[in-house]
Amino acid sequence: MAKTKAAMSNRPWQVALLVALFLPIIAYGLSLPSQELVNRRKSPALWRYDLAREDGHDDVPSSSTTSSQRLLRQPPEVMAPVGGWPQLHAAIANGADAIYLGLSAFSARARAANFDPVAELPKAVELCHASNVKVYVAMNTLVFPDELQEVEELIRLCHRANVDALIVQDLGMSKLVQKVGLELRASTQQTITSADGAEFSANVTGATRVVLGRELSVAEIKAVTTKLQDQTDHDPVEVEAFVHGALCVSLSGQCFSSEAWGGRSANRGQCAQACRLPYGLVDNGQLKEMGDFSYLLSPQDLCGLDHVPALVRAGVSCLKIEGRLKDAAYVAATTRAYRNAVDQAWKEYMKEEHHNNSQDNPTEPRVRPVALPDEEVSKAELAQLFSRGQDEEHDGLSSGFFDGSHHQNLVRGRSPRHRGIHCGRVLKGTSGKKGLLISLDASKDLKRGDGLVIDRGLAQEEELGGPIFDVQIQEEHKGERVALVRFSKSVEKKWKQLDDRAWKQGAIQLAPAGAHVWKTSDATVSKKMKRLSEAPIPKLQRQARVTVEGSIGAPLVVTIRDETTGREGVGTSEGVLQPAEKKSLDEQSISKAIGTLGNTDWELLAINGINSSRVEAGAWCPAGWIKECRRQAVEELQAQILVDGRKSQRDHDVDSNSLSMDEPVRSITDELLSKFGSSGEKDEPTKRIPIPTALRLSVLARNYDHVETVCKMIEDGQVDSIDEIIVDFLEVDGMRDAVNRIRQVPATKAVVASPRIIKPGESGIWRTLLRLQAHGLLVRSAGLLNRMTKLGGQGARVEVDVPVSGERNSVNNRQAVVIPELIADFSLNVANPLSAWELLSKGCSRVTASYDLNADGITNLLESMGNINEGSSRIDIIAHAHLPVFHTEHCVFARFLTKGDSYLDCGHACTRHNVHLRDQTGADHLVLADMGCRNTVFGSEAQSGVHSLKDWSAAGASRFRIELVDETGDDVRLIVGGYASVMNGKQRASELWESLKLVRDSNGRTGGVSHGSLTNSPVRRAGEIR
Repeated sequence: MAKTKAAMSNRPWQVALLVALFLPIIAYGLSLPSQELVNRRKSPALWRYDLAREDGHDDVPSSSTTSSQRLLRQPPEVMAPVGGWPQLHAAIANGADAIYLGLSAFSARARAANFDPVAELPKAVELCHASNVKVYVAMNTLVFPDELQEVEELIRLCHRANVDALIVQDLGMSKLVQKVGLELRASTQQTITSADGAEFSANVTGATRVVLGRELSVAEIKAVTTKLQDQTDHDPVEVEAFVHGALCVSLSGQCFSSEAWGGRSANRGQCAQACRLPYGLVDNGQLKEMGDFSYLLSPQDLCGLDHVPALVRAGVSCLKIEGRLKDAAYVAATTRAYRNAVDQAWKEYMKEEHHNNSQDNPTEPRVRPVALPDEEVSKAELAQLFSRGQDEEHDGLSSGFFDGSHHQNLVRGRSPRHRGIHCGRVLKGTSGKKGLLISLDASKDLKRGDGLVIDRGLAQEEELGGPIFDVQIQEEHKGERVALVRFSKSVEKKWKQLDDRAWKQGAIQLAPAGAHVWKTSDATVSKKMKRLSEAPIPKLQRQARVTVEGSIGAPLVVTIRDETTGREGVGTSEGVLQPAEKKSLDEQSISKAIGTLGNTDWELLAINGINSSRVEAGAWCPAGWIKECRRQAVEELQAQILVDGRKSQRDHDVDSNSLSMDEPVRSITDELLSKFGSSGEKDEPTKRIPIPTALRLSVLARNYDHVETVCKMIEDGQVDSIDEIIVDFLEVDGMRDAVNRIRQVPATKAVVASPRIIKPGESGIWRTLLRLQAHGLLVRSAGLLNRMTKLGGQGARVEVDVPVSGERNSVNNRQAVVIPELIADFSLNVANPLSAWELLSKGCSRVTASYDLNADGITNLLESMGNINEGSSRIDIIAHAHLPVFHTEHCVFARFLTKGDSYLDCGHACTRHNVHLRDQTGADHLVLADMGCRNTVFGSEAQSGVHSLKDWSAAGASRFRIELVDETGDDVRLIVGGYASVMNGKQRASELWESLKLVRDSNGRTGGVSHGSLTNSPVRRAGEIR
């Protein structure tokens, strides 16, 4: 070593060279987390449990489930999206087991054609049931207080139309569905990411199936299905997963960008797609050069074709295709592709089970007829139909989160729209009259009629494109396959005009050399998909079992049983059987009269045409009687199939026609009130409740400086209305110190905020929060509320693990803790009194109003809660906040500041970079990563309800909340002190408003203030957005 040092000291230039070469590598290596940090993610105690860890922990599979054979007994449904009649026909013809559609209101895809609940829904159900296809109606939006009666009527119409189930987001709507007696599925808008969340939906709403968040991996999905299978207190809840279509960057049900910026709510079916807009990246105050990457929040679409076998083994009961805004060709192609994939995967699954000598083998796959059965649809054809292609390596169809987080792949950022198939690069951008010279990708061809677009990395500007008028392929040109493409005269004329303008302005021309060339449409593929989408619905060949019974002196009875549904049709003769004078009825004569059922939807199981003849020997009747009984049985069976076989479930439910318009809401409210010890007196809600003697203020702090500033304001007597400080730190580090500091302030409670998302393997989160022993827990997910309820709820004593510091998956001690007061946050999307009372009945002491309510909507909610059991005073109102416009599993920090795909290799850039996203107006929106590495984008403009405080107080509100983000100490004092003064009547609301305009963000820029989602603009119903 000494010789080496001496040698190096004699060669200073070599030392300098080595340093120059390796210093960047060393620096990057130092930016990566150590193995210990990798194992612990960002926070020490949160991710201690692997998905396949040993028994004894509530978010991992139990060893009692040793094989996937228990998870699924029959093939998963293929569910197709239907936005109108052409899509409905395409779905049935191409093999859908089920379809989902929306009505004219309360549908999360309000811009789809949708179906009229009176004139069209019954016909759609009849058409589907005739082909043994189930119909699910998506009523997956939030409901406001004055809409409950309208919602109830729609639910009753669905009941009368015999739909198979409703897909629901809103808790209040769920209670109405239960009352009417329809089967219910929990929408992905409920943000279900764990078995606890699924259990909450099953126990509270009666859901028989839940749609999991798209952000779960296959391994996490299997952890959920396995855990649900282990439950013994109710039938296992089925799991549904999206397998294809557009991916929202926000977790479903947690996007408020449309509400904040467009006055239209994604939770009301009116998404404005703000995630598909361009944004600049501001890193530590400087706008970062991003090259072609402008669409920093726009994911590629999901394609799970390759994951279908794994999803089958994971126990997924239904594979759902997104796309109610897509055309019939898209529906036909995706349905057929996943139909084939499921059938093939199930065959392989059955082989595996047979090989394992299972004692409880799965069922044979359902026979699902499809039009043009020899046609198949490839992944490339799906990409051609619709994909948000980015470059040669990213065709726009990704695996989403099925393989876990892959931030470098999910969002590339070059384009937010359909691209199709990448076919080459511009070799030479000539003038419009000379055409376009393209270097073709291997195995890619172009032909007349195909559509092209030239992608120069400026998707926000006008692009050159159109159908090919003429193409000449040169097989070899300097080692490349080259195509000379000509467009129509109108396109080439426009091309030349725009190029001339760009040349004068010094801008990039429309077809520069090296630009990507995409085939946006393929004439051959388009013809094929048109053929598939317009193919006639194939006749469903059902298997039937026929029984013929009768005795002398009694009528002849013919029963036809559908073997798929178990439904039966019965025909009975008017006359009675007579003693035979010549030849009596026998199997041959009865079989001949019954026939083959060839003119019906059924085929007989037996070759001789009869399965069971129980006719008394020596009996006789005319052959026409047998045929008439057969006709009656077929007609009755057909009628029952159209109604669907769910009447037995509904028989015990209240007949929806007997319900008055007010009865469901009144009776359910009474039930919830009784759980709170109400006297049962049916007082009418008061429209104006006396103002509470003391209005209270809660402050949510996101760093220790915020906590310290607010504590000192209370101690110094600057404010007297604050009695609660909420600790919502990005990391666990510092939370205990913050809670201890708050405890030092007299008459002030410390509340800790949970993350909005808790996935399988993350049970350390709630254990850690409980160990802090705060006065309260701000609950942000139904799964966490379910977990706290199972543990005994507020006041219950439980024991939690205390890990050894620095060791993963280790438990050294058990600590006894008390479950604190539970407060439901905005993320549980409470927009009506039924939802609020349901959460209050499940152990929450208070409930926070949804951001989807405007100022008048909050007043209506308060008034509808009334004065029974202090209902209105148990609603918390967020009076000041920077709205959390996006909440994402995707990490902006990892994608655009590192080369990392996940927390394993990102170097935790979020701990060293202050990041904002700059929109097209120049506003900067802060991005923060929480303890689970999930990003929240906060709107730059503060949203204030200061002008509504009087109205809310008059309606019975007693608690308002201020949510801080990155404000300085001086601005914290301005904001908190200002609201306290307005509440106490010492300052005008207008004066505080003017002061709020001057508050600066962490980069020193003013963001301004507005009413935001509280603006009292006319509320548009879901069916009014087109």
